[in-house]
Amino acid sequence: MTGPRVVAMGDSITLGVGDGIESQWGSVGWAALVATALGASAFTNLAANGVRARDLAAQVSRVERLRPDIVLLTVGGNDALRGDFDADEVETATRDALTALTSSPARVVVVTIDRIGLFDLLPRGIARAMARRAQAVNTALRRAAATTDVTVLDGSVIFAIEGAAAWHIDRIHPSPRGHRALASAAVASLAARWPRTAAIPAPARTPSRVARVWWLARHGAPWAAKRSRDLLPQVVRSVISEVRSPTASAPHTPTAGRP
Repeated sequence: MTGPRVVAMGDSITLGVGDGIESQWGSVGWAALVATALGASAFTNLAANGVRARDLAAQVSRVERLRPDIVLLTVGGNDALRGDFDADEVETATRDALTALTSSPARVVVVTIDRIGLFDLLPRGIARAMARRAQAVNTALRRAAATTDVTVLDGSVIFAIEGAAAWHIDRIHPSPRGHRALASAAVASLAARWPRTAAIPAPARTPSRVARVWWLARHGAPWAAKRSRDLLPQVVRSVISEVRSPTASAPHTPTAGRP
């Protein structure tokens, strides 16, 4: 039996950031692992760094020309990291993309995001505000998928099962182990139509604690500081609102294995 044609789209998680070096992105990561495990007859990765929900329309037109059997998608993380974050926009743009994708026979798999662990290094109010953004993104993604025949995988649950080792040093992207956990979940969700034909290869060795701490000090903290200049006004408003309404419910976010 000829393997499925697989197309990946969305943001840096689907591009493969966190699994392999930069020159390999596009051919590594959870989506590439799914294609390999299913014996794909063709694999194209259209994902790119920085993609937001509003950017999906441009990718959809390219996906349609490839006539895939399977489409793999992550989106929403970059929306949560922007000062002009709008959950309604995420929902509308994602729904439009999913509606177009499911107008063909392609099977679409969407992975929701987990809270961005890098912000857990910052004051608790900021971390909680960012966790609420992650929850808002996931609610938007689920609502967008609700009217379509799309498989939605809960990224936070998958990561919580794997623990801290599921996270890349940057605490934003999956580690090699995290990418493999996402791939395994996606392969399982597609098994009824496309059974696995090859094993998912084992990940590379996890970096030492010293290496992780060095990376965070050298790259992670400066990135968070730079991004906070964009986010800070909205995050501060969220924190102030929370203080004024202490009975507001906090988002449910798995904490097992949080790095």
